[in-house]
Amino acid sequence: MTMSLLDQKSSKSRIGEVLKGLEPRDFPVVPENASIEDVMSAIVNCRHSRMLNVVNDQQQLMGTISLDALIRHVFAQDREPTIHARSLIGVLSRETAGDIMFKQPIYATIEEEIGVVTRRMLEANVKDIPVVDSEKRVIADITIVDLLQHLLALDEENL
Repeated sequence: MTMSLLDQKSSKSRIGEVLKGLEPRDFPVVPENASIEDVMSAIVNCRHSRMLNVVNDQQQLMGTISLDALIRHVFAQDREPTIHARSLIGVLSRETAGDIMFKQPIYATIEEEIGVVTRRMLEANVKDIPVVDSEKRVIADITIVDLLQHLLALDEENL
């Protein structure tokens, strides 16, 4: 049986190694009780990710909100023949991040192998995931581009 390109390149590399190679950056986190307007601001202000991590008071991961899910929620009333700005303001103020989050988020730990995490991301069709500690607190985030960048760096090291 032949190894896949991912297996060949990443072998036993771990997510922690990928994180060490990244420039310091903020990772997108909002509390469960954040307003939809706050969710919109958080996703607009995060340049590297299109996924928000929703956390409880102990900073533990409770869910995620993708940009697609947020857009569908905010513009759901746009399907009506006419929309008034006042009705959009109502949508933004009456719900929270906890109301619209995906409650079974895909995540990684620093000890996991890159290949395992990449396959999980591909199967779930997500491009960004949080990295959590043993208590499920969000400590970082990782994107599929970060993983590709790491695989390229491994390739250069082997030349």
